[in-house]
Amino acid sequence: MGMCKPSGGVKSVYGPYRENIKPIHGTPNSRIDYYDEITGKLLQQRWFGPDGYAIWDRDWDHSDPLDSHTFPHDHYWVWKNGKLKRYEYKGPNEETVNNDYY
Repeated sequence: MGMCKPSGGVKSVYGPYRENIKPIHGTPNSRIDYYDEITGKLLQQRWFGPDGYAIWDRDWDHSDPLDSHTFPHDHYWVWKNGKLKRYEYKGPNEETVNNDYY
C-alpha cells in the first residue's frame, strides 16, 4: 500500500515548530512536507490517497516533553465513526517507520 513519489506532487509549507500539517484533505495522490519556519528543518510529511484524504503521516520532529518518541515515526489515518482518525504505526517487527512511504 505504499505511496512512492506521489503522482499528485509534493507541496512544501512552512510554519511554527509546535504545529502540525492542518489539512486532512488535499490533492489526490500527493504529499505535503511541513518545515519549521525559523530553522527550515523538516518536521512532518502527510500523504493523501486517491480520494484526497490523509492516509499517512511521518513525524520527523515535534515537542516531546516525556521523551517518549523516536524520530522519525509514522502514523496512519482511518475513517472511524464518520471521522478521520490518526493512529500510531507499528510494523510486524515493532518498527515505527514504514519504508513503503517516501
